[in-house]
Amino acid sequence: MQFDSTYFTHPGYKRELNEDSFLCDDKNSLWIVCDGMGGHSNGNFASRLITDLFEDIIFSNSFSQNIELIQNCLVKAHKILQKKVNINSSDIIGTTIVLLYIFENRAICIHCGDSRCYLFQNSLKCITKDHAKQLNGQRVLTSAINAPNKKLSLEKRTFYINENDKFLLCTDGLYDFISEDVILYSMRQKDIDKSMDILIKNVLKTKAEDNITALLIGKSFK
Repeated sequence: MQFDSTYFTHPGYKRELNEDSFLCDDKNSLWIVCDGMGGHSNGNFASRLITDLFEDIIFSNSFSQNIELIQNCLVKAHKILQKKVNINSSDIIGTTIVLLYIFENRAICIHCGDSRCYLFQNSLKCITKDHAKQLNGQRVLTSAINAPNKKLSLEKRTFYINENDKFLLCTDGLYDFISEDVILYSMRQKDIDKSMDILIKNVLKTKAEDNITALLIGKSFK
């Protein structure tokens, strides 16, 4: 099955720098969204490190082998961040990740952190669980690709898909400021470009205090 994608990214109204990063590789059916953390330069470096490592990936004709390639890239990114912290003595550097890879009628979602993947199959379902907890009224990540944390914990989910399925990958800058009703309404649209227009218009009406990134994967009727 071949899917198309469309994307939107925005720094939000409060921050000057957009520390989010994303990859839309329709040819390889690979899509990634990352939300960097650790301050301006560190967050920016971490999120873009992930997407840069996947720019030239060469997949085989095996779903399981390709999953292994993907996981190896993420482990490599984690090790690079460890070395950067050791060299520069930074306090923390890291990124969330939500990744979707489709192979024929199968898919895998890999995530770490609180960026999300939504699946629309007549109804809307969030297929990721946020790796976060509330502490003193603030959401704190319990897992990410980061340093100096030595342990890398990735949540993986494989499932079968249909040709009419739609997916939304996004950072918390989107879902924190619009409701799931808005997301559902957008994904009910036949065309993903129209779906994205609805998301953009609604999130930019809010105070949008965080970086915003959203990828929609489905069918385009341009």
